[in-house]
Amino acid sequence: MKIKRPVILFIPFIAVVLLSITMLFISKKLFIPQKTHYHAGFVVFKNDKKINFSDVKYMFLEPCTLNKNNDNSPTDIQIEKAHLHDNVGDVVHIERTGAKWQDLFTNIHFLINYSKTTGYINGEKVANYQLQPIKPDDILVVFIGKEDQKLVRQAVTKDYIEKMAKKSITCGS
Repeated sequence: MKIKRPVILFIPFIAVVLLSITMLFISKKLFIPQKTHYHAGFVVFKNDKKINFSDVKYMFLEPCTLNKNNDNSPTDIQIEKAHLHDNVGDVVHIERTGAKWQDLFTNIHFLINYSKTTGYINGEKVANYQLQPIKPDDILVVFIGKEDQKLVRQAVTKDYIEKMAKKSITCGS
């Protein structure tokens, strides 16, 4: 039995369509965003006085979720980078890759003139600390105006970060 020419041309088309659909499903499974969720600590001093960020005005009130309802709006992406919960004003929750320290200050609506600040990450003085990525259990100390290295010792500790993360009502560890 001879196969007609139009049918022969149609077979590669069907094969390409099926292959494309298969690749689409495979790529969706391979590129599902990984759950990002870790914590870091910070403290800010302005002329030797520690600023308290535990007020509700600094808090993100929604529970931590990855891509809730697949919402990748710029606003959700930004807030998920770094935020505070549960009136704990010195433990940062990070739920997106690429979070930098300036994301935290943006999200808590705390304006800083970075040119008049000094930052220490994990006890080391760091130029342009605001542009540094936030890593798990990092500890940032910022001085606005007067810098007093003795106050670096008042930074939160890794144990404290872990303790607060476990107690979090909206995020957990």
